[in-house]
Amino acid sequence: MADKDKITDGEALTARIGILSPRRLAILAGAFLAAMAALFIVEINDKAAQREIETQIRLAQAANDGAAALNISIMTGAPVRDTMNGARPGGYAALYHLSAGGDIITAAGRTDIVDLPAARLRTLELNGAGQARLELRGGDIAVAWRRLDNGDALLVAAPARDIFDRSPVWISYAVIMGAITLVVGSLVAAFIRQSRAAASAAHALSTLTDFNAALMGGRCSPWFYDQKDRTVHLSKSLLQPLGLSSRDRKLTLREVSALVHPQDLRIALAVISGEPAGASEGVIRLREPDGGWARAYFRTSSEATRFTRAGVAFDLAGASTLAPGAAIAETRLRDAIESIPEAFVLWDAQGRLAIWNRRFASIFRIPTKVLKAGLSIEEVTTCAGVAGDVLAAHFGPLDDADEETHEVALPGSRWAHVSRRKTAEGGYVCVATNVTDLKRRAWAQKKKERELQRTVEDLESSRTELSEALRKYEYEKYRAEEASRSKSEFLANMSHELRTPLNAINGFSEVMQSELYGPLGDIKYKEYVGDILSSGRHLLELIDDILDMSKIEAGRLTLEPKRMELERILNESVRLVAKRASDAGVKLTASVGHAPPIWADARAVKQVVLNLLSNAVKFTASGGEITITAEADLDGVTVIVADSGTGIDRAQLAKLGAPFELAEGHFSRSRNGSGLGLALSRALMDMQGGILALASQPGRGTVACATFPRRKEAKVRLPQFVRKEAHVLTGKEKPAAPAFNAASQAAE
Repeated sequence: MADKDKITDGEALTARIGILSPRRLAILAGAFLAAMAALFIVEINDKAAQREIETQIRLAQAANDGAAALNISIMTGAPVRDTMNGARPGGYAALYHLSAGGDIITAAGRTDIVDLPAARLRTLELNGAGQARLELRGGDIAVAWRRLDNGDALLVAAPARDIFDRSPVWISYAVIMGAITLVVGSLVAAFIRQSRAAASAAHALSTLTDFNAALMGGRCSPWFYDQKDRTVHLSKSLLQPLGLSSRDRKLTLREVSALVHPQDLRIALAVISGEPAGASEGVIRLREPDGGWARAYFRTSSEATRFTRAGVAFDLAGASTLAPGAAIAETRLRDAIESIPEAFVLWDAQGRLAIWNRRFASIFRIPTKVLKAGLSIEEVTTCAGVAGDVLAAHFGPLDDADEETHEVALPGSRWAHVSRRKTAEGGYVCVATNVTDLKRRAWAQKKKERELQRTVEDLESSRTELSEALRKYEYEKYRAEEASRSKSEFLANMSHELRTPLNAINGFSEVMQSELYGPLGDIKYKEYVGDILSSGRHLLELIDDILDMSKIEAGRLTLEPKRMELERILNESVRLVAKRASDAGVKLTASVGHAPPIWADARAVKQVVLNLLSNAVKFTASGGEITITAEADLDGVTVIVADSGTGIDRAQLAKLGAPFELAEGHFSRSRNGSGLGLALSRALMDMQGGILALASQPGRGTVACATFPRRKEAKVRLPQFVRKEAHVLTGKEKPAAPAFNAASQAAE
């Protein structure tokens, strides 16, 4: 009767909850909010209309009072503006004293807010009293006017919506409506949550009732052990057949000891309380009211501890024909079959379904409620649908073989390794292992192997091509080296061969120019001798440079760096170039008296300085200036040659320092040069561990810097003022974002 009462209570609670569902509640709340919104809209319109009427009344009253006061002011001569200010109705009203034609004579009040165009005022009938609503760009304006005794008119104007320009009525009602909506929404949400909680409670109550009924029918009871109180909670489904209680109750371990058979007491305490440990299940005999013994199967988790223990107890009194061991063995067998990761199915000797697990049903998407013991293979195949052919062919009973093992393609692009064999009683057992991942990995491995094989073949082909290219490169390198050596030897030999006749030419030219053995005669002969001597000297310098470059390229030029006085070398170089600069009309200034000693080869230093000074003289026009200075730091000394020449364009930067390369340009082409001066200076600076750098801008001149070490193996660097703008020709230091392009010198 109690169960029926519980079921009735649960059904009644569910029915009461269903009367007002969340959907119905939402509809009612929406209807309420819609009604409130409609009511607020009507109220907003009424209040807006009241404000407009109030504005019209105040304007009419102000027009009447103001016209009377203005008539008196006009007759008495009182200030009209003061009278108009006294007649203002307040708010954002403005008063206008108009002529009979509508022209504004005087204005007072908020004319900055109410600005009436004169054209609109002339359209009003001002010969009497009246009111109007003017539609203007800034908003509607309400006006009222009265005719004065002298024919003029007084007009009072204000915003038609509200003379006081108060905030719109709808704002306050919108706030109220938002608050009501928030409150109603919160109440509805709370009610819905409470309704769902009540529905869950009703469902839980119904489920608990069904659960208790099932426990009573199966004579099964969950049990819970409280380690603190040392009590065991049992349900009435197990206690009632024993005549102990008609309700759930807690039994102490003393009461359990009195209830259990003495021979089963140890196993009972081990399963229920965990003392002694080691047992998690067992068949226990319990005392019946008539003095007999009823069998019950107690079980708990194998991982249960003494502090947390719970389990299930099965009453075996109704299974008198089933041995407890067989029941336990069957339960264990089903648990084991369900726990294995493979799909399992067992057919009896008649080819009917005996045992299966959930994994077998999930492979073929068969609902677990459909499968029942005793179904034939045809019935199970029908339940499997489109996958029935696979099931019948590979998971059903064997035809004639005793054992079979193979891989099978399953629905959903899956693969399984299936093993079938006969049992001792004549049935068939089938186990399927999922090998989809292994299959996919094997396919991926084969694909990678094929790709690797293609890669190896490509590499072999590339290796062959690379070997052939390397062989050709070695051959071409050998030819280039031979050609370079031949060129260097040729240049060296030719330079020596050319110097002998040139020395004779220059010597005889000097004798003829000095007229040692008498005058030459015609003045032209003397000019020709000067040209021959100048060309010969230039050609001799060129041959010397070619000879030095060939020695450097052939690796036969040796330097002897040592500690030397830089100041002496610089002064000698300046004296050698001074006459050439004077002849070219260029001012040469030297400030090298403070130059400290350096570690370098004296001849190489002098050659580099002479090349820089010669280039500066060569590319500086008449009237220009050349300055040579020296700046020292702890590691090096920098010789700086600055000129006011033409400079060089950015596009010519990469060519500087290469042999026989000249910077392109009209001015540079107008000067004689071989392009060897900077190349030779660059090579000499590299051999001495120095730095050669140039900084230039077209039309602004050039700064050439040669930095020499002060000690053996010292690491030199350019001065700070030119470091960012210089283009470094040697390999010791690279430029950092040069702002100038390069030097204007095209090399000698």
